[in-house]
Amino acid sequence: MKKYLLLFALISPLLFISCDVDGSEMSDDELIQAIIDSENKILISSSDLPNSAISSINFEMPNDFIDEATLAPELGYEIEMKSFDFIKLELDYERDDELYFTTKGRKLTSSKGKRKKGKGKGPCFKFEYPLSYSMPDGSIITGNDRKEICVAMKGWYEINEKTKTKPQLVFPVTILTYGDDKNIIKKKIKSHEELKSAMASCKNKKKKD
Repeated sequence: MKKYLLLFALISPLLFISCDVDGSEMSDDELIQAIIDSENKILISSSDLPNSAISSINFEMPNDFIDEATLAPELGYEIEMKSFDFIKLELDYERDDELYFTTKGRKLTSSKGKRKKGKGKGPCFKFEYPLSYSMPDGSIITGNDRKEICVAMKGWYEINEKTKTKPQLVFPVTILTYGDDKNIIKKKIKSHEELKSAMASCKNKKKKD
């Protein structure tokens, strides 16, 4: 009997450590924030995600696709979405609807709404709407938000299903960002090159932060 008690005493701490490392002792809010703050996230492919996570995404966001998935070891997954499976639109850059799952594939639900993202996460500017896109047949799609544009584009590609050409953002556009004094600054962007430069500046700023 003493032998079994001694064995249990040795194993018990390991069980508690395992639960704590796996994150099962954390609330969803705590685990989401831990994933966001993790500096050891690993870039993975969507095929590396648990089947339950894939099923949840397909059910809740059937019209969206995984853009990037990362794993915070022993904590869980952070998944960024985009609007189409074969093209990446400029307006996808301002998405902030990341999904979070445990390592076993259970979706994590925050009770506090949007979370402050960790280093290098999230856009540092937003587009001013309406925005317009020129479609491959010369038609123009205009929307007052990202969802409106994506719904219209989805309808266009369903009709023109053989077309894989990417639509072109119509310039000039206006981006909104915060200045050092926290006031909103508007900047007119006249070309795709200028927009790429603005995006690159954001990435460099996040790295410094």
